[in-house]
Amino acid sequence: MKNIDYDDILSQLSRRRQDNLRIQDRRKAELYEKLPRVKEIDDELVHMAVQEARARIIRHDPDTAPGSKGNTDSSSNASSSKALNQTLKETLREERRSLIRSSEFPDDYLLPVYTCSICKDSGYVNGNPCTCLKQMVISQLYEQSTIQNVLNKENFDTFDLSVYRDEPFGSYSYTPYKNASNILAKVKDFTENFQNKRPGILLYGETGTGKTFLTNCIAKSLLDKGYTVLYLSAINLFDNILRDIIMKNNHEQHQEMLYDYIYNCDFLIIDDLGTELTNSFVQSQLFEIINKRTIRNQSTLISTNLDLKMIRERYTERIMSRIIDSYLIFNLYGDNIRYMKRMSHITGK
Repeated sequence: MKNIDYDDILSQLSRRRQDNLRIQDRRKAELYEKLPRVKEIDDELVHMAVQEARARIIRHDPDTAPGSKGNTDSSSNASSSKALNQTLKETLREERRSLIRSSEFPDDYLLPVYTCSICKDSGYVNGNPCTCLKQMVISQLYEQSTIQNVLNKENFDTFDLSVYRDEPFGSYSYTPYKNASNILAKVKDFTENFQNKRPGILLYGETGTGKTFLTNCIAKSLLDKGYTVLYLSAINLFDNILRDIIMKNNHEQHQEMLYDYIYNCDFLIIDDLGTELTNSFVQSQLFEIINKRTIRNQSTLISTNLDLKMIRERYTERIMSRIIDSYLIFNLYGDNIRYMKRMSHITGK
């Protein structure tokens, strides 16, 4: 977070506003050319607004206000004039709407253009960072960590089910291929319906069974849909970030913003749970994250090499119970795909 270039992000927002203003100006010029009467109406409305502003200044000038030596207009005449102007403005606006409605242009063609309608491209809503600003920060983090390159290679379009054997595996009811196929269909449905219901996801299985690849598929799909996604390894989350903020009472701006993202991003990924140094601090923070994000309908994906029994033993029954109640639970099993690919490359088979 210390390496985030906030000046660059603010410049991006400024360029976004300028680009949208140019789009709006081009639309206005195009419409005025085909409907010159609309331009006449707009000019007249602007002129009236200027005249009203001048009248307000005069009314508030003690030397020219009603009742003073420099002004003989009565307040009733001023009110009458204001009412007439309001009626005229409404008549002009209705004529304008009718002209546009009867043309090839949509009704909202001259409305301001915004990339983000929530904050109107300012980056903030009521003084708080907008979702779009948070995503710009996260995107910079991804660019610095080269995760974007990974997501371009590891996504739903490149997920290869053929790496899973379609034959019995241990005591499992489904073959690794059938199991992976079922999980793939369910997580695709999860991303497609993310705007409605957002359960958490627990993805567990032994090393090399495709958990990270599938996690990246979900992340890429949600990022493409405009959701804020934050990826953190368990070691980085617990042993570095949270310990630094909470245990060391570190309240630097970049740390506080990252802490806010952990609890408020649309989709939080905690990768490789179990690789961190597990203790009471980790247990309490993990429960806090799971509990708060579940209550707020914010989804969390946890990937781990631990099985359900090991998770229960290491992270307490309370955490396991919360996961079982609120999460989609998927077990990827089969051969170690990474090992098989490496051996295939070495042997040429």
